[in-house]
Amino acid sequence: MKLSTILYALGFVSIAISAANFLTGKGKTGAEGERNALFIGEWPPTFFILAKAAEDRERLAQGQSQ
Repeated sequence: MKLSTILYALGFVSIAISAANFLTGKGKTGAEGERNALFIGEWPPTFFILAKAAEDRERLAQGQSQ
């Protein structure tokens, strides 16, 4: 499995985890669940940028090997 695919998947999974934390944190007293959701919500752009960079490197390496 390619690194870029893993990083894209991590980005989407972190979106799902963030949404789940936000929805389950609303019922609790205090805002810990919401804070965790916002913290995890910061991760997807980083994963997507790293995935794009890895994808570009994979494409470059594939072009050089042919």
